[in-house]
Amino acid sequence: MSQSTDSTKKGNHLLNEKSPYLLQHAQNPVDWYPWGKEAFEKAKRENKPIFLSIGYSSCHWCHVMERESFEDNDIAKLLNQHFVSIKVDREERPDVDEIYMKAVVAMTGSGGWPLNVFLTPSLEPFYGGTYFPPSPRYGMPSFVNVLRSISQSWRSDRKRIVDSASQMKGSLEELYDFKKSSDSKLDASPINECFEALAGSFDEEYGGFGTAPKFPTPSNLFFLLRYYNDKKSSKLALKMVTKTLDAMMRGGIYDQVGGGFHRYSTDRYWLVPHFEKMLYDNALLISAYAEAFLLTKDAGYANIVRETIEWTVREMKSEQGGFYSAIDADSPEGEGLFYSWTLDDFSKTLSSAGFRAEELSALTKYFSVTREGNFEGERTILAAKAPGVVEKELGLSKTEFVELLDRAKKTLLQTREGRPKPSIDDKNLTGWNGLMISALSKAHDILKDPSFLEIAAHCADFVLKELRKKDGSGEARVLRRYRAGEATGEGLLEDYAFLINGLLDLYEAGFDAKYLEEAVTLSRIMISNFFDDKEGGFYQTKVTGDLIIRPKDAFDGALPSGNSVAALVCLRLAEIVTDEKFRKCANDTLLAFWEAVSRQPPSFTEMLVALQFLLGTPKEIVVSGESDDPATKALVEVIHNHFLPHSVLILADEKTAGISPLVKDRLPTPGSPSRVFVCSNYSCKLPSKTEIELTQALSE
Repeated sequence: MSQSTDSTKKGNHLLNEKSPYLLQHAQNPVDWYPWGKEAFEKAKRENKPIFLSIGYSSCHWCHVMERESFEDNDIAKLLNQHFVSIKVDREERPDVDEIYMKAVVAMTGSGGWPLNVFLTPSLEPFYGGTYFPPSPRYGMPSFVNVLRSISQSWRSDRKRIVDSASQMKGSLEELYDFKKSSDSKLDASPINECFEALAGSFDEEYGGFGTAPKFPTPSNLFFLLRYYNDKKSSKLALKMVTKTLDAMMRGGIYDQVGGGFHRYSTDRYWLVPHFEKMLYDNALLISAYAEAFLLTKDAGYANIVRETIEWTVREMKSEQGGFYSAIDADSPEGEGLFYSWTLDDFSKTLSSAGFRAEELSALTKYFSVTREGNFEGERTILAAKAPGVVEKELGLSKTEFVELLDRAKKTLLQTREGRPKPSIDDKNLTGWNGLMISALSKAHDILKDPSFLEIAAHCADFVLKELRKKDGSGEARVLRRYRAGEATGEGLLEDYAFLINGLLDLYEAGFDAKYLEEAVTLSRIMISNFFDDKEGGFYQTKVTGDLIIRPKDAFDGALPSGNSVAALVCLRLAEIVTDEKFRKCANDTLLAFWEAVSRQPPSFTEMLVALQFLLGTPKEIVVSGESDDPATKALVEVIHNHFLPHSVLILADEKTAGISPLVKDRLPTPGSPSRVFVCSNYSCKLPSKTEIELTQALSE
């Protein structure tokens, strides 16, 4: 097969796209089209099957298949002659990815990326898989043979293919056929069953759940933190969280030099990661480590929060305030080479910076750097020893060792910055930025760093300004993606739900009423555009549009599902605005998925977080006092020092009086002391005027 090397080629139909992933393929000899009407009409007009390839910019095997197949002239000729080829960025169109991933899993029993699916001109899937090699290997057929076989079958046995595709569409419709049951009653049984299931899959030795590969799964951690908080006798719940967090922050999955977490660990030990860094993983893990710090006061967790935020601000934040999506797994020199070190490189870097021999020896031991290495080519992926091991040998105090370690990390980072860097996917996604707004807001509340609040507000202002557009009715709908000055794509359920949740967290962190007002407005739009009034639950998309079905799903994976977070924000808003429509939406969403949740609770841990909120007798906490009054600030700090996941927090002022009935008769008056009303089921205790009184009220 001949590799294309013609630098004068004109490119394909992806040239005008903004997605970095699609632009990576814009010069392929394959005549790629973006997902849309032009490609669909061409397939129908020419009566050709569609080859749909879905991936994302930081996907290692997507890059491999591009180099091996999509840059090959002979393979491109086959595709261009017999198929209409469509490229999709799964991060821009997770709804498209969701449907066809379900189809491939149903066909083959597994899925992943790149996701390669063959469709009829009516967009119905009939064959698919993930990575296809250019020649037979790994027990997989060659991509060339797959293309030839399918093109031949399309010519000779088209009716069978079309009938099979139609049946697959029917199967997909059944998979998404969630209906609320009038016989179901919401109770704690799946919560307890989920805890038992997680305990059964917990890795006692290395933390995490199951075996390799290991993913962070922050939703599991959020669920367990709340389970422990609700049932203090269940110390195993907290142990599962802390063991996992400890192992991750010391392993290679955490960037020991630059901060931030890689996608997942390829092994049981959290040592060798898949090296891409995703915004959503890091946003969710910032929240998880911050909450764990609040419960345990482990300073190591607070340090991870700070380092990870520092990394996102340094490498992922745009000038406008939004956050980019991902950093590639591959660097120009190869996957993992940007992050790993030989013993000679490590030693030379530190000794050149003036580190003494005994310090260098201790740091080499601390980061587990060896001559043979633990990665390719005698390279070491840095992993940290447990606290106290190395500093004792050096005779250093904890503070002295932290200072040494900080100086070493800065030195190593400065050297690493001179290496060829992995590329950044610099698109801004509304939902993922919503997760980051939440993370920064929680980190502000718990670690008391005002800069985190400023960054969160800057991000929220960017999203609210650039990623909304009024439609014909004047409704300011949310858009999906912003890049290079262009905002586009209908916002999906997760965009609304994650952003609303972020705005609520941002309001509770800084009491700027405009964010609460925006959250209420967007929630009503979300319900209007996505909620299924008949069967309960939220659809992933506003309308079917260019999809063969309108998906509705609540599975919580690497990302929490839109339905899970939508249910939670509806419960939060039901407490704030006392509108029963919000509570009904949450209840009906839980009921719609109740059968699936009851059957497999660990697959719905974020949905169970919403259930925990519902069953946890939420507290309504109203602060009455001027926001800049030191006494008010002291009372708010007491609130933020408590782990109160089943609560809402509101400041009584003129702006919130028009939003929340909770504020009625609680506005501060000149000369009156700052007070906090702790209520439940809209019945309040006597107002707390001192920090001691408030601590007691919150603890009851």
